[in-house]
Amino acid sequence: MRKANPEIISLIKEKALELLMKQNPDTIGMRDIARECGITAASIYYYYSDKDALFQQIALDCLRSLNESLVAASQTTRNPKKKIIRTIDAYRRWCFQNPRKALLVMQGIKSASDAPPETVREYYVCNRTGIALLEECVSLGIARSENPALDVGILVNGLWGCIESVLLKKCDVEYWGDGDAYADRFIKMWMKSVFIKRKEKPSEKQSAIDK
Repeated sequence: MRKANPEIISLIKEKALELLMKQNPDTIGMRDIARECGITAASIYYYYSDKDALFQQIALDCLRSLNESLVAASQTTRNPKKKIIRTIDAYRRWCFQNPRKALLVMQGIKSASDAPPETVREYYVCNRTGIALLEECVSLGIARSENPALDVGILVNGLWGCIESVLLKKCDVEYWGDGDAYADRFIKMWMKSVFIKRKEKPSEKQSAIDK
């Protein structure tokens, strides 16, 4: 068996992604990708069983890149709550700055639900980053969550629903050009449901009254 050629794999994914940026997945064939790469379709089939497998690998690459941005955002502060806020903002920013890619990854590319569990798990790399951050807040007593994985899943999918409605112009017209404001409402509701409101000390209450 011949050894895999990393340069060919990289070329295939690069050209396939370029096509995905212009066409819907169901209109792209392996021959189209091969033509862009200057190779035969058989060469692509050596690495990928079909175009869905190839597109799913591209989706994974996008998610890993997104997760790197999330991790980097979380590391810009030592405050546990602010880590989550900045990570959420990084997720939202990536989606709005890469609308075509976000729509492909989140809904355009066929789900790998029939893949082995270890492969499916790779698609939730961003969720795992969020889970770790939320678990830290829970351990410090500043957040409540009986199931961090569920709460982060709701955050990711709920926020994506807001973002998607803006990208596809299915939300109120006034927010078509202000997606951040539209998504902010959901983010605030989620934060309020998870984070524990700090109780004021008597001295702080008196100070507030005096003011």
